[in-house]
Order: sequence, then C-alpha cells, then structure tokens
Amino acid sequence: MRFNRTKGANWVIAMALLALPGALITSCSKDKTEVTQQKGDKLTFSVSGIKNENADSGVKRAGLSSTSKTANKSKIYSFADVDMAVSTDNTVPVSSSNISSVKRTNGLAADATPGTTENIAQDVKYVVYIYSGNTLVTSKVFQAGTDGTIDGLDPATTYTWVALSYNTADDQPTENPANNTITLPQNKDVLYAKGTVNLASDSNISILFNHAFSRIGIELNTIGVFGNITGTPTVNVSGLQLASGDINLMDGTVTPGAAFTPTLSYTDFVNVDPAYNDAKIAYVYTASTAAQTAIKVQLQNLAISHADGNVPRTYFSNATDFDFQVTPEIGKSHHLLLNVVESPLVTNYNGHQVKWGRSNLYYRGNNGNGRNYAFYANNTQTGKANGYFAFGSIVPGQFATTTTNNGDPCALVYPAGLWKQPAKADFAGMVRGDIKADELTGALGGLGQVVDATGLTGLVNIITNLLGNATSVLVNTQAPNSSLAPSSPFNYGQYTLASGANGAPAAGSSNAFGDVDNASNRLRFYYNGQISNVNVLPLLGNGGLANLGLNDISVDISNFQVVNLNIPLLDSYGKTTALWTNEQGADILGLAGTGTWAYNGNAGRSFSLLGLGNRFHMANNTGELLNGVNVLGANVLSTSFKNVRCVRAN
Repeated sequence: MRFNRTKGANWVIAMALLALPGALITSCSKDKTEVTQQKGDKLTFSVSGIKNENADSGVKRAGLSSTSKTANKSKIYSFADVDMAVSTDNTVPVSSSNISSVKRTNGLAADATPGTTENIAQDVKYVVYIYSGNTLVTSKVFQAGTDGTIDGLDPATTYTWVALSYNTADDQPTENPANNTITLPQNKDVLYAKGTVNLASDSNISILFNHAFSRIGIELNTIGVFGNITGTPTVNVSGLQLASGDINLMDGTVTPGAAFTPTLSYTDFVNVDPAYNDAKIAYVYTASTAAQTAIKVQLQNLAISHADGNVPRTYFSNATDFDFQVTPEIGKSHHLLLNVVESPLVTNYNGHQVKWGRSNLYYRGNNGNGRNYAFYANNTQTGKANGYFAFGSIVPGQFATTTTNNGDPCALVYPAGLWKQPAKADFAGMVRGDIKADELTGALGGLGQVVDATGLTGLVNIITNLLGNATSVLVNTQAPNSSLAPSSPFNYGQYTLASGANGAPAAGSSNAFGDVDNASNRLRFYYNGQISNVNVLPLLGNGGLANLGLNDISVDISNFQVVNLNIPLLDSYGKTTALWTNEQGADILGLAGTGTWAYNGNAGRSFSLLGLGNRFHMANNTGELLNGVNVLGANVLSTSFKNVRCVRAN
C-alpha cells in the first residue's frame, strides 16, 4: 500500500484516513509531500553459510575467553614402507561454495582461512526464535536453501531473532525452549546465530551461523602418496573426552554438561572432496574445553591405487598408533591431520645427508588442491613428456617465461613444502667434478658439438660419453659411490644408500616397494635423456611442447621425431641421465649470474693399451647458459629440458 505523508498536517486525521484501504492523503497546504512504501508484518529468512574460525563468533563458554591458536609444524614418523606427517592446527578443509549451488557435486574442498564462509548443505533444518525483550513471541522451523517467512509481527517493534541448528536435515532443536535454554545433543555440530531487526527498516534476514561447540576434525590424507584409498583400512580413534551442554539462546553462552567417550572407525570418515577418495575426515564436537592428551589414531592395511597407472600399494601391514593432544576452544575448529607421504631414500656421503625421492617427478595435470604433481609409481626408464622440465619452470615442456609457470615444482608436491629441488651440494659424493660451458669450448670442437657463444642462439651441449672432469678431458673415471646397471642396455646409474631406516633395504624387511632389489628401493637414476638439441629448442618457444604437436604431455616421446627436421626430440634417451638442481648463478661463458647447475651421468668405459676395459657410471655437475629471453634480452630460449628428482626440504 502506498500513501502520502503530509508534513505539518493533523496526525489524528492522517491516522484515521490510514484506516481506509487504499486511501491517499492529499495535502491542501503547500507543504512538500513524499511517497513511501508501507512496511508489512513479515520477516523473510535465508542462510548464507557458516563462519569458520572467526574470533568474534558470538558463541562463548561460560566464564571463558577464547584465544586463537597457531598451526604446529608437522612431525614426520618414518617407517620402512612409508612416512607419516602428523600435525595439529586450526584449519579444517571445508566447502566454501555459495548456498545457491549447494548440491556440492564436483565441489572442491579448500583449507579455509579464518573468516571464510563455509557452505551449508541443502535442506539442513534450523529453528528461528523471535523475541521481544526476553519474551519468546514465536518460533518456526526452516530449511537451508529455501526462504522461510514469519508473519504477524509488529512493524513498529524491534525484535531479537535467534537461529539454532544441528547442521543436519534429520534433526532439529525444540521450538519451545524452557527459560530460553536448550539442552544440546551429544556430538552434534550445533550452529548458532543472533541479531536484531525492525521491520520498518529491514524485513530480510540472511543468517550467517557460528559453530557453537568446539569442532575437532581428524583427517587421513593420501595425496602425498599419490593415490585414492581403496578397500577398507582399519582405522580406530580412541581417547576422546567430549561433553555435551546447554546453550542460552539470548546470549549464546554454552555451559558444558556430562562427559562421554566416543570411539570412531573408518565408517565415520567421509570424503573431503566428493571427486576424490584420497582425503577422509571425521568430525567430533564438544562443549568441554579441558585439554585432551590421550587421543590415539590407529591405522592398519591402508591400500591405495597410485595415480600413475593405478599401481596398487598397501601400507601399515602392522597396526600403527599416532598420538595427538589438543585443547578445544568453543566456536573454534581443530584439525588433527595424518598425511601419508612417500618415504625417501637416504644417502650420507662425508657427513652430508640427503633424503631423495624414490622416482622422478611428473606433472599430473591441473587437478588442484595439491594433486598437480606426483612421483612416478615405479622408478624405471621412461620418456614421458610430463617429466621434462625447463630450469625454473613448474610446467613440463614449457620455458619459465611467466610468473605463472615459474618456481620449484618439487615444493608443490603435496603437502607443499615437504620436498624441494636438490641443491648442487646435494650431489656431493656422487660426481667427479664440475663442467662449465666455457671450459669445454675448445674441447668440444673436435667432438661434433655446437658452440655459438657469439650470437648466443643455441645451447652449448656439454654432454659426451668421452669427457671426464674439466681438467682430465677424454679420461673416463667412475663416479664415487656409484655402480652401473649390471648388464646391457646399461641404462642407469645407482648409488650406495646409508644404513638404517629408509636407507639400504634389508632382506626380509618391509620395504616400500616389495622386493629388496626393486628399483624404487634403490637410488637409481635412469638414462632418460634430455631435450637439448639446438635445432629443436627455438621451435618450442612460449608454447612449449604444444608447438611440436604434443598437446598430451603424458605421451612417451622417446621415439618422437620432430616434424620437418627428421630428428629425435630425445636424442640422448638411453644414453644419459640429466637432473636439475635449484641453483642459478654459475659463471657460464663469462656471463656472471646467467648460468644454472645440473647433474649429468652416463655409462663410461675405461681404456688401456690392451683395449676397452670395465663399464661404469660416471657423472658430473654441469653448468649451462640460462634462458636467453629472461637474461640476455635475445629472442631465443636456450635452457634444456631435464628430469627432476626431488629431495626432502628438512
């Protein structure tokens, strides 16, 4: 209904006229009139989501002031077959999609930062209570995803509204609380929200709930071993000391009630992300803020299917316990995380310990949430394009020419920061010495190698089966601590491991990959070659391997012939192994700061007056000219493409 409000008029007459339906007041004076919309008696409610980790939650424990906690660093437990990175923090994985798309299929989970709005599922029931002062006027049950209304309210009255939910479509709070207090059920995700409203100013309420209890999420995650969980592992959670409680609807105060001790099994865990079976979480809820010091998660017979070829793996054949401690806070979340991660192979030469990945890194594709990178399921000779990276690039087959594809790909293996590309020093005790391009210019001339230092239009190929170190050209010597494949085709070099856990495997022990002599239980660098041909690199350009017609980077390129050139893309396949370090700045060709260090190994053979001698693996640190576009300003891209073998960051 619309009406004219006359300024300075007789309000008794005005109010009398308002009683007539559709009546308009027309002023006979010259006072200005304004047209306004009469407010109704209806409130409309909808749900926008749930606040996550918000310090100002509106929910509190009686007599307690909450403070936020910071995340703890992971503690890594090492076993013969796998490692477990255990941590406790306040960041749980949640769905943060909009309520309008609440179906949640194909929704990606994310580690929510404080203040992130969580999604609430379709049809979750909640009750709205309308108070005038401390008097309950009315209450009504609604469902998330559908607007609900309350009629018959006084447009001139300011009301307090309270919303309460158990975050489920199956159960709901009582509509008739005694003394404005409700006794809450055990182990439910109680959601609470409160506000005031006057229909004269607003008639639409969008509810943003808070968690009323402390929420503890226990997550089992296998992204770090690169596969979905298969079968039914044995998971038992014990030692939880929880409590229910009462909530005062008027001020949100939660008072703890009787304690109870739940137990959880694998059936209580649900997928974090509906599209994957590699992260499972179970939640418990408590009104108690007493420290919990005896939480135990027991795990046995955890089977996965590796993303690379669906290779099956089973870990923890013996039941293994992991302990947690946490002090719950009302309205806050606590995250107990068990990250199953690939165990390393350990070398220790001259006191320098390095923890190596069991196989090379490859790019799985843009899957998101830590699933973009993995180690190959089996350590073997392979020419798959998804394992060849330019220096400083996180995308195989592409030069690091943009901010989006620049970085350390190892650091992006889940969990981020656990792995990194090796430093040059990590290859100490594995190489005979250093080779730099400027030291080889003369030596390579008679060996058919191409050096174009003047125009810098090509890459100096520093790989040859005849080179020893820089001071003993044409003298073959074995790399320290190494051995060669025992028989033809002599396609890998292998290094001696340290003794102990994750070092040299022992006969009869539980190894990560079955048999003690399995290639993934040995530190073997296969001769996968590198993309370094000076005639091929300029063709790659900013488009990478796609410029050569390789849109699917999971294909094997060991026999791939470059169109129109009739030359193999991997001309050194089966002859050499080439691995990047993370180090830049080698003084190559006198251009300080424009070089990179890498590792190169290949099969050698000793010479004597009597003829050819023994076969062995030889290796060097190798220095190369860096990308010409980024450093030199020339219109050429000159870094080669090599494999990456990651090492532990700590």
